[in-house]
Amino acid sequence: MYRILIADDEPIVRMDLSLMLKELGYDVIGEADDGFDALELCRALRPDIVLMDIKMPVFDGLSAAERILSADLCRCVILLTAFNDGELIERAAGIGVAAYLVKPIEQRLLKPTIEVALAQSRRLKESRRETEEAKRKLEESRLIARAQGVLAKRENITEAEAYQLLRRLSMNKRTSMAELAQVLTETEDTAGRRKKPGAKSGE
Repeated sequence: MYRILIADDEPIVRMDLSLMLKELGYDVIGEADDGFDALELCRALRPDIVLMDIKMPVFDGLSAAERILSADLCRCVILLTAFNDGELIERAAGIGVAAYLVKPIEQRLLKPTIEVALAQSRRLKESRRETEEAKRKLEESRLIARAQGVLAKRENITEAEAYQLLRRLSMNKRTSMAELAQVLTETEDTAGRRKKPGAKSGE
């Protein structure tokens, strides 16, 4: 059973949504009447889904959604809007909002929208995870390449031989090549700074 938080500044809307969601078998775990309270409740309750109005006092739905999603406080956010605004929808998609519903909300649309939003959210998170993993691997490759150069110069060997040496050292030390490369390059940077002549006295 998915746990849902409702955020809307209209009590009647919150009540109607809560009743419809409960009839569909969802667990409504909290309600907020502005974006600030929605953010605080997400921190405390960690809902699966947040249904949130775009236009709210104190802290609007888009700003709150951005904070909630960036902090990974729920699985997905579905925005509620009184009108189909292309610009708002584009902004919402840019911050990772998975879906939106146009008021007045029809119960028959809730379940399919929630299921689509959850699937979309999973795809977005997987895509971001893959992007971060690719960045990490690229940075590790750069570190290893730099460490190869350091070892090749220090040991007077080829870079291919330096790579094999780095690999053997990482196995012997039971650490990754990237971690060992980080230490080697940091040591080289420190040594390079120490070799720089200091300022002359009186300057």
